[in-house]
Amino acid sequence: MLSKGYVAVAALPFDRDRVRSCVASWIERFEKVEQVAPTGASASFISTLNIHSPDDLMWETHLQFRILHGGEFAWVYLSLDRRAIETTGLASDQLSLCLQVLTELPGITEIISQENERRLDALEAEGII
Repeated sequence: MLSKGYVAVAALPFDRDRVRSCVASWIERFEKVEQVAPTGASASFISTLNIHSPDDLMWETHLQFRILHGGEFAWVYLSLDRRAIETTGLASDQLSLCLQVLTELPGITEIISQENERRLDALEAEGII
């Protein structure tokens, strides 16, 4: 199967309040939200924790989530004090979940497909991603 991905740019850098708002939006709109648990340098596996409320978040600089809905999943990556949020998932005949998780988020000014290399290169040159 083909993967699909997007990068969204927020008007302001993500802080804890903005991340909480994103998580609240996902909890409201999708079946399940999980956070990849922080691991030590020697960990050899990935575990996720169910997030039922933004208060359940485990804070670290680089956050990873898995959103599940209707048999699909999307991975979400963001860093505190940065303006970009990235998603990956499987391509779909309908609107991909990895795009849906970005729509309706507060403060998002632009969503770019992973296929738009020119725009992504420009964002990287600007230090946004």
